[in-house]
Amino acid sequence: MNTDVAFTLSIFGAVILLFATGWIRMDIVPLLIPAALILAGLVSAEEVFAGFSSSAVITIAALFVITTGLVRSGVVNQVVDYLSRLVGRSRLRLIAAGTMLPGAMAGFIIVTATALFFIPTVMRLAFRSKIPKTKLLLPMVISCLLGANITLIGASHNLVVNSLVEEALGYGFSFFEFMPAGAVLLAVGVLYSLFFAWRLLPDEDPPEEITALDKPNLIKIYGLADRLWEIWVQEDSDALGKSIREMGLGERFGLVLVAVARAEGQTAKGFEELVLERDDVLLVLGREEKVRELTEAEGLFFAGHPREQKQFPLSSAELVELVIPPRSPVIGRTLSGMDFRRNTGLSGIALWRGERPYRTDVGNMPLQEGDGLLLFGDRRRTRSFQPGVNFRWLHPPRKQESPPELRRYGPMAIIILLLVITAAALQWLPVAVAAVTGAAAMVLFGILRPGEIYTSIEWRAIILIGCLYPLGTALENSGASILLTDGILQAGGYQPLVVLALISGLTIMLTQPLHNVAAAVIMTPVALQAASALGTNPKTFIMGVIIGASVAFLLPTGHPVVMLVKKPGGYRIKDYFRFGSGLVFLVFTIIIFLVPVFWPFN
Repeated sequence: MNTDVAFTLSIFGAVILLFATGWIRMDIVPLLIPAALILAGLVSAEEVFAGFSSSAVITIAALFVITTGLVRSGVVNQVVDYLSRLVGRSRLRLIAAGTMLPGAMAGFIIVTATALFFIPTVMRLAFRSKIPKTKLLLPMVISCLLGANITLIGASHNLVVNSLVEEALGYGFSFFEFMPAGAVLLAVGVLYSLFFAWRLLPDEDPPEEITALDKPNLIKIYGLADRLWEIWVQEDSDALGKSIREMGLGERFGLVLVAVARAEGQTAKGFEELVLERDDVLLVLGREEKVRELTEAEGLFFAGHPREQKQFPLSSAELVELVIPPRSPVIGRTLSGMDFRRNTGLSGIALWRGERPYRTDVGNMPLQEGDGLLLFGDRRRTRSFQPGVNFRWLHPPRKQESPPELRRYGPMAIIILLLVITAAALQWLPVAVAAVTGAAAMVLFGILRPGEIYTSIEWRAIILIGCLYPLGTALENSGASILLTDGILQAGGYQPLVVLALISGLTIMLTQPLHNVAAAVIMTPVALQAASALGTNPKTFIMGVIIGASVAFLLPTGHPVVMLVKKPGGYRIKDYFRFGSGLVFLVFTIIIFLVPVFWPFN
């Protein structure tokens, strides 16, 4: 083993370790890869950034824009509403539709976006049908991962592998070439969930979970019952005529103003400049002793805990709950820094992180991926709030209203998506060109504003993929991939079917601790070299890599959507393994017996 191979394998091992342990934030690890590779002399300056100009990265960025257009125009919500009407209260129908529909949709819309939009719907349906959501969430995201193989654009690793194959061979896969395997995988996933989700997944929801669907439970779960207080402004209060800003609730007393109620209704926006009047009711969040300090200092009446219906002073207000999705632009930012309350009219009153709620100084806490965020505000504000790419609903308003000016774009958004698919499938345009054209059309037809192009793209995903590209190049340049290929060929006795089993099995193993894109980037050169050495059809082994990288559900680290349901479902590591191991065996069997049928060795 020469020095270059040793350096490459050391970097490779370090990447696996960092992804698996989380010692360094997962969005930082990819940035270290190009630096390490170029400092070790394993790639050139041109090669280290070649991934960012690849057709895969361009296509993925454009698909984020197209997906946002479909969401903004209400198309995705219509599909979700259709699921709600379809399932009724039947357990089997709910499991079948709750896996089949998201899985089929994931073939045409980026898998992460698909899962994120179905998570709150599945939880509401589970609550309505009195079915533990633990039986539904994990099967739903697994079906998204498997269904993403229906088309070339369903999963990011499909596009990445196809780009690497095109660079190596001069040709790649057609738009619907994956469909035979993808359809079988989705069908197997749905049937497996129907037969085994009820038996293998936990029977009970977590007793105190942040995704509870009724307001009193949210109050209990976040521990707000003993932290919310009503304060009344009396005719002799020193606070009369003062603005909220002048009172300094946060600076002087460490309190959060949640709402202000007065005779003409709730004032939900611009709290800071609001001048207090007689009989105003303030709803504040904080410790009792601090609230009493405020009432004594300002001559206010301490009324205790809210006593009106739903524990809040105004029926026009409600609680809603958001989650911070993977690669959200708001990760690392604070609500105060974003001027969130002034811009939205909603107050962030509590945050759930890890296994506990945080209720103090929430506005100044940097947001992290997976945080649950509890908001309070007037219904007009909650229903007009658009989460965009920054947030995802966990507990949406009881009736989300889609403004008519957005709903009318739905047919045009569908037409644009169909034209992109048609142009790519019939090879009128390269996939990347078709996707970019579709993204541009979303703006030209007014579905998206020009500035929303940049907020639509999940830049962390783009950086992740671009930074992983040179890792595959380094494996080839150093000879490490040849070393790995030789080991696989010798272990498989140079028998194509055994080699296919080893390549797909190793891809499945690497996908669990790594991001599945990383596993695909590492194994694609190995698959190509193995096919060259055996003189077989390279697509056979490449499909083993693509399908193997889809099996990212034995551990929550394999894919962001698998991690995303961990907290809402209360899943433990053993739950993933218990439910997923049988399905992994079935998928592995499909690779061995069906891939050579659809993509023969010769």
